[in-house]
Amino acid sequence: MKFWIRIILLTIFDFAIIWLWIKQMNPDPSISIGILILVPFVVILNLIIALILYFTKREFVSLFVVNSIIAGILMFYLFGKGIDRYQNERLEIWSFKLQNTTYVITHWKLENTFSMSETNNPGSSTVFLNGKFIKKGNEYYLTTDTTEFIIKNEYFYKFRTENDSIKLTKIER
Repeated sequence: MKFWIRIILLTIFDFAIIWLWIKQMNPDPSISIGILILVPFVVILNLIIALILYFTKREFVSLFVVNSIIAGILMFYLFGKGIDRYQNERLEIWSFKLQNTTYVITHWKLENTFSMSETNNPGSSTVFLNGKFIKKGNEYYLTTDTTEFIIKNEYFYKFRTENDSIKLTKIER
């Protein structure tokens, strides 16, 4: 029982340390390849600690061997969540489908702008509209020089005609 309590406490400690490190690092998707370095790093670090403890306090060796696996899993999970957090702070995305075309509306939060793209084939999309994104209460106004669209209650209004209302699907990360 003592072993499991130590594992739980060490896991809580690992979670806190790794999350603080990831939060401070604030990883963006362009460095997602870093997971190939960071997961082995925490695993090897725990195995080195286990090796040192083998010569000093052998009762903790199995604890750190098990923790090396737990820390690797935590690093993988928290690094992914850190990238999601980075993305959620910067953009929000909705999509809808008309006939055989999928449309995607991207709100760039830091610039208060939007872009709209269409996809006819998987892996191929074309951005066809950019403009300002204005939030008023629970409504979003997407404006360009010649058009104004509204997003309200997960519906997209005025896309093709004044009376258009299209159900949007919010894409969550």
